[in-house]
Amino acid sequence: MANEQTGTLRFDLGSELEKIKSAFSEADREQFSSALLEVIGSSELSRILDESRPSGTGTLRDVLSVCAALGKTDTSLAWIVGVSNSAWSVRSNFRALEATAEMERNWLHAMVLGRPGKLRRDEASRGWRLSGEWQYASGSRYSSLFFGLASVEGSEGRDVRMVAVPARSLELVKDWRATGLRGTQSVAIAAFDVLIPDGNVEDYGRILSGRSGRHEGESRATRVSYAGLFTGVLMNCLVGAVLGATRAALEYVVAAAVKQPVAGSSYAAMRDSGAIRAELGRLRCSLDLQQRAAEYNADVIDDAARDPSAVLSVQDRVDIRGRATQVMRGCVNIVQDLLWIYGSSGLERGHTLERIWRDVNVGARHGGFTKLVAEEAVGLAALGSNPSELTKMF
Repeated sequence: MANEQTGTLRFDLGSELEKIKSAFSEADREQFSSALLEVIGSSELSRILDESRPSGTGTLRDVLSVCAALGKTDTSLAWIVGVSNSAWSVRSNFRALEATAEMERNWLHAMVLGRPGKLRRDEASRGWRLSGEWQYASGSRYSSLFFGLASVEGSEGRDVRMVAVPARSLELVKDWRATGLRGTQSVAIAAFDVLIPDGNVEDYGRILSGRSGRHEGESRATRVSYAGLFTGVLMNCLVGAVLGATRAALEYVVAAAVKQPVAGSSYAAMRDSGAIRAELGRLRCSLDLQQRAAEYNADVIDDAARDPSAVLSVQDRVDIRGRATQVMRGCVNIVQDLLWIYGSSGLERGHTLERIWRDVNVGARHGGFTKLVAEEAVGLAALGSNPSELTKMF
């Protein structure tokens, strides 16, 4: 568990990590087995940011560390745990969420912040009818609960809500066909007129601003909360997985450099080449800088969650997303350069580096980091303009 005031984890993080890694096998790289899912679904690592426990929540720095450690084993494994933790931070915004026994047994949650579905008021039940489709729903096949966006019928997209839906109520409409992050099963899912209780619907604008939450009105001085910080939480959970995978690639090439020759040269081992030694040193330093940037992001958010007087400015928020984007792009570049050193055999199908290369490239192209939106938002804020006209993910 976690200490309410300090966020210090009371469970043995290393022991929990070892349980998950021990349950993982090569067969899980395409789709997780039921045995593995049972372990991660009941692991405290899947809900470090659960604010509903009397003992309070852990820290985003803890989540980053866990995802980086799991990412060295498998990027998909770390990605699922990261998404689940970010979804737990969102769950704290729901004051009257209707929980099920399945949610209590399986702590894995899924979330998509893509284009919204549609919500229609159901007068008979005083609830809502949900319809829509969400792509790239990482882990929805494995999760007990799914969070997504939906706009209220007749609002012309102006009234957007966050909905919490039991994952079993959703239907698979398109399989996961991407070349990387295969284990995440980031499929496209759909809701067809699914009945949603009123307590499973919250105003998205209030969540973004931090004005929602089951503890609304309670003094911030007595409670650690990530409400209103969840996009920053999500970004840093995801970079953890990619950082871990990149670290695994670096360690693999360094180990190979001790014995693998340099083709077309007289070098009996790559480590004998001064040029390769310098390049490996440069890449190690570059990865260290990316790691430090991610840790700084996590620390900024952790401080804001724990200090009732802390208010992150718009510039602070877009800078967090901007730094996370640079971490993702930096990892892509590091893995690419490691493959240049290692050689074309690293791209043989099924090779360790080939798998990491696929995972990192797919993960870094998550919608939160791509198409220069994050950088433009930083620039808009720096110029005194309102970046929310471009994106609300900050």
